[in-house]
Amino acid sequence: MNIQELEDLTLLLIDDADEPAEWMARWAVSYPGTVETAVSRHHGIASWQAALQTVFEGLSAQHIAVVAYGAGVSALMAWLYQTDINTQRRLCNVILVSPLPEALPEDEVHTLQRARCPCRTALIIGASGDCPQPWAQRQAAVWQARLLVSPHIGRLNTAPGGWQWGMKLMQEMLLS
Repeated sequence: MNIQELEDLTLLLIDDADEPAEWMARWAVSYPGTVETAVSRHHGIASWQAALQTVFEGLSAQHIAVVAYGAGVSALMAWLYQTDINTQRRLCNVILVSPLPEALPEDEVHTLQRARCPCRTALIIGASGDCPQPWAQRQAAVWQARLLVSPHIGRLNTAPGGWQWGMKLMQEMLLS
């Protein structure tokens, strides 16, 4: 991205409302132009799509970087499946963190298996979390994402120091 594009960038954080993501709170205050939302794994595909559509309609920036955590990954992928190509073009990079296999409900059109990421995307799991690496590898291939294993252990919701490793990755993705 060039300087003008970076000046017109919004960072959208999509949190999992059912568990704390301490590093996301740190990211929210560390970056200018941040918008936060949260979704619950107990809601379904249509609810996620409607909630994220409302958020995206409120974003004025033409360049959007998205970081989704836990059930937020499912919500983002459900929204991507149904949104139009012009809206998708506004996405400059996506980071999917610790998706939950149990939070990917199946529906009659296989929404979460048919969704694709339209930009540079990384799917990140912890070194020993509850997201099995073989499952994550399959999902990364389906969603057209690059699988990365964080050096941190677990679900990555309490990574120390605001999860600097993830911040650096996002900055590298934006500047590449």
